[in-house]
Amino acid sequence: MSTVWSYPPQPLSNAAGPAVTAAALTAGTPVPPPVIPGGTLDYGAKLFLEADLEMTSTSATPTLTLGFYIGSVGGAIGSATLIAGTTAQALSASAAAWPITMRYKGTMRSLSPTAGQIQGTGELLYGTSLTAWGTSPFPSTAAARTVSTLNTQQNNQLDVGITLSATTGSPSITCTGFYAEVKG
Repeated sequence: MSTVWSYPPQPLSNAAGPAVTAAALTAGTPVPPPVIPGGTLDYGAKLFLEADLEMTSTSATPTLTLGFYIGSVGGAIGSATLIAGTTAQALSASAAAWPITMRYKGTMRSLSPTAGQIQGTGELLYGTSLTAWGTSPFPSTAAARTVSTLNTQQNNQLDVGITLSATTGSPSITCTGFYAEVKG
């Protein structure tokens, strides 16, 4: 299996994504976001995604939901397709730059301008302190592991979606790195 496409491009960026502090779905992707060229997602191709994040909060009231999204270049994340998302995770009132890592691997099952299909699963490593974390799979249902609404013919932007349930305790989530690869 060879690498067909990868992100980040050269020259490498040293910037993290914007700190997300809003209680709404927000793209936390570092700039420039990855764009998979149209036609790159072929039958049987593997899409590998990995994001490193960190969380800070002074209240346990908010929860955090994370996801990988794909959609038209420059489009709003709210109109993008969720490839895979986590369940709501509790934030600790003492979280100060605690680590989070999300990893996803999916296989292209069908190609289409409106109904391309990817099937995959991910792993969430979620900080329980500055130096420890728990692990859980995502998505949490078998049905959510197959997404059948991808436009595989257009250029597709990838995003890390961050959703806070509330802003109590001034939660802040920052994507410190995003890596993507298509292998075929």
